[in-house]
Amino acid sequence: MPKKNGTGIIIGRFQVFELNEIHEKLIASVMDLHERVIIFLGSNPAPSLQNPIDLELRVLMINDRYGDDIQVEEMPDLPDDRIWSQELDRRILELRPVGDVTLYGTEEDFVSHYSGRYPATILEAKEEDFPEDPQMEALENLRDFRAGIIYANMRRFPTVYPTVDIAVFRNDRRELMLARKPNETKYRLPGGFTDPEDESYEEAALRELGEECGEIMIDDLTYLGSCRIEDWRYRGSWDSIMTHLYACVLSDGEPEPNDDIEELRWFDVKKLNDDHFVQEHRPLWEMLQEYLEEEA
Repeated sequence: MPKKNGTGIIIGRFQVFELNEIHEKLIASVMDLHERVIIFLGSNPAPSLQNPIDLELRVLMINDRYGDDIQVEEMPDLPDDRIWSQELDRRILELRPVGDVTLYGTEEDFVSHYSGRYPATILEAKEEDFPEDPQMEALENLRDFRAGIIYANMRRFPTVYPTVDIAVFRNDRRELMLARKPNETKYRLPGGFTDPEDESYEEAALRELGEECGEIMIDDLTYLGSCRIEDWRYRGSWDSIMTHLYACVLSDGEPEPNDDIEELRWFDVKKLNDDHFVQEHRPLWEMLQEYLEEEA
């Protein structure tokens, strides 16, 4: 076995619920070469599918396995690869590494992005070396699995969900189309949640109209404003809905209820009042009244 020398630094995220044999084999290959081994864990303040586990839990996972044999440090994400590389180098120097320094990480997530002062070596296993579905192993202990779900939800940022709602008028804005969902007695404006694939709120509004009201043509799509919606589904939650209200005029086609809409009905605007609307859409009706007064 070659003599150990210098410092080996592994750059990675280790976004797993436990280290598997492949991780341990890769880490061991670095430990066999160097006197000192450090792992820099990539961290991102915004939880996501790529970054579901916070820094603290990943540090504990590595410490539980390696103890004092490996030092664990944080390396936060930065928007610029060059600045990120400089910051990584600065943090390495602060640790006073022993001898020559060699960095290790995957080609796609580290080596191809790093432009700092140290040599960077690709450290990654082949895809076929990993278990086919390692996430399923978490279900072996349902108690811990449930605890993990609760922990994850308690640690995440409160979420504001963006939605769009659309007021469709006809007959020179004298009539307004409202929608009714199953098991509801009052009405609402058609609309719904935006999708990550939507290029804009305007595109989301047109998509929702098509999904809920069928093949209709509209003109004069106009943004009126936004407001928080007190949706019953989020009652008692720190999450909330923020909707973006649009108005438009029906130019062609006959609306037909689709998706989760049971009924579409035209109402005389002058005869409408708060009591026609579900509770969460009454603020939208107030905004529409201001819009109609300006258009009059």
